[in-house]
Amino acid sequence: MPSRGLIVEMATTPGIPGRLDYVPYEAQAVTEFVPRVVWLAEPDFPGHGQVLEYIPTRANVLAHLPDCSIAHYACHGVTDPVDPSKRRLLLHDHLEEPFTVASLALVDLNQAQLAYLSACNTALNAATDLIDEAIHLTTAFQLAGFPHVIGTMWEINDQLAVEVARTFYARLQTSAGALDVTRAAEALHSSVRAIRNKFPNIPSLWAAYLHAGA
Repeated sequence: MPSRGLIVEMATTPGIPGRLDYVPYEAQAVTEFVPRVVWLAEPDFPGHGQVLEYIPTRANVLAHLPDCSIAHYACHGVTDPVDPSKRRLLLHDHLEEPFTVASLALVDLNQAQLAYLSACNTALNAATDLIDEAIHLTTAFQLAGFPHVIGTMWEINDQLAVEVARTFYARLQTSAGALDVTRAAEALHSSVRAIRNKFPNIPSLWAAYLHAGA
């Protein structure tokens, strides 16, 4: 059965100034490779022709996750230096219903194969008293049931994130046009190398990405 994908696109975030201008293009790039996509996006963006049926609230994301094998998040990420369970991705209703690490315990992820967290600091552990523990959003998604998770160790470049994602999913494609998520580590390596070749002296642009899983 073809993989079903969930895309969460937050070009703008309530209560957060500024705009992630390239997030819509990243979401569009994912649809080129992931079939049967459920696309959740902030309602103020036209979506480049995509019919936006849902708002990316915590409830909507949790409702769709059990039926999706691939989940791609393009949004802001927030760490909590005191309580790792409060680390979260900022969705439409993050001020009222935060999408935290603990939220993932509420859903059955039997279909889960790959989570791509295209947000800042999703693999950062800022709790100094837990410095030896890998407790962050990336490992939380893995423990929740995603065998492969892509995360970031610091802030990433909005524009380059589009290229990284597009190359990543292209590398997952088989000759038959299916997606082989077991290639995730190799695919991310290829994506990062491509950016490194363009900016070899600026590792901050490409070294943040990591793959968790086996």
